[in-house]
Amino acid sequence: MPVAVLSGPAEESDSSRAHVLESYGLERLPEYDYVQEEYFASGTAAGEDFGTRILVRRPADVQRCSGTVIAEVSHIWGGTSVWRAIHRYLMRHNHVWVEIDSQAPSALGLIAVSDPARYRSFRFAEGERSPEFAATIPFEPGASSEQLAALYDAFMARWWKATPQSPDILASVASALRTGLPGGGFAARHVYLGGISQTGGVVRDFVRNHHHHYPGPVFDGYLPGASGGPALPDIDVPVLEVLGEGEFQSVRTPCGVSGQTRGVSHRRPDSEVFRLYEVAGMAHRETRYMSEADRARLAECPLPPGAGWSRFPNSHVYHALWQALLDWSQRGTPPAPSRYLTTLDGAELARDEHGNALGGLRTTYTDVPTSTLVAATPVGRPSWYHGNETPFDAKKLRRLYGGQEGYRRAVAERLDDFLRAGTYLRTDAEEIRGAATVTS
Repeated sequence: MPVAVLSGPAEESDSSRAHVLESYGLERLPEYDYVQEEYFASGTAAGEDFGTRILVRRPADVQRCSGTVIAEVSHIWGGTSVWRAIHRYLMRHNHVWVEIDSQAPSALGLIAVSDPARYRSFRFAEGERSPEFAATIPFEPGASSEQLAALYDAFMARWWKATPQSPDILASVASALRTGLPGGGFAARHVYLGGISQTGGVVRDFVRNHHHHYPGPVFDGYLPGASGGPALPDIDVPVLEVLGEGEFQSVRTPCGVSGQTRGVSHRRPDSEVFRLYEVAGMAHRETRYMSEADRARLAECPLPPGAGWSRFPNSHVYHALWQALLDWSQRGTPPAPSRYLTTLDGAELARDEHGNALGGLRTTYTDVPTSTLVAATPVGRPSWYHGNETPFDAKKLRRLYGGQEGYRRAVAERLDDFLRAGTYLRTDAEEIRGAATVTS
């Protein structure tokens, strides 16, 4: 097993600080008494030398660390989507988060250029860089599903070509984390790899093509999200896959975009090490908890008449499923059976009287609805990443629930069902319960 050489933590000063690709949630570190540290990593990957960094967020007191690392790769054109989705859950449980900058386009094109002196040790095989990818994401309004898929397949081929060292870097850093961070810091007992969107595809590729090449389990489990592709094989550790409604091509085609999902080719039977959850109402990216930067970016984005950005709780879904993966891996507790959205002819999603998707993993937003959820907003970029919802009128709400008391009772009953099934965490359920209001 290759083991990366780690050095650090790197010093911070007014003139030189760790470059943060996505600052979302950093203001909550003091609330949970967490610190951020940067370490440099070097070694050999795909037959060539590499030099990069890892970014670590952990409890300030190492003794509080749970022993569990949840690692993710930085997105090929910037961002850390797993941290964004689960940082509250992660810090509540004293887990350690690690960003592994194993993809050359973002490591060289975004991090290294931000401070050439600080990141002078970065080494990768040459290839395209992040700005080139970000500027060429396929977007063709009016194109057919088949045309959009072909454009995106060509786009994906470029990012695989640009990241040949990434699998070996991931494996070598995972090994180093088990050995321990320099300076007598944290040493991991369990290491997991997650990803969302492009990095979900990185996780799927590692499961399919690389996990079995290394001696012993490299990671103790995997959670690829918001990606899709050919059905994943069984390996010797648990894999829990998550796909929101917004990943399906029939939902994306009106937006002029594609993605990694191709029909329902990702579906397969459950096993002792595999589950798949397709989530009704869930968009590619959450707008329930928006930062000021999010609000500014979306302020001028168009929405359908009468609609607002979706309040669907993507993060709650990821919280519960990460806990399910850890319980499965560490305690041997099998998660709930896979949940598939109901499809018509394997492509279109079946919908209820309100226009919301049928089947799949459920939440109160689909089972006790107050609006019609659209998982990809078909009015151009960047709106399509995000869902929108159109509220029911007062007459419809009265017909469904009678009033506030009826609505709150219906929400409470469904939350109890989800808690018993293990598909919602109690802390998040209490947030939903406390916010359950309806105007009728």
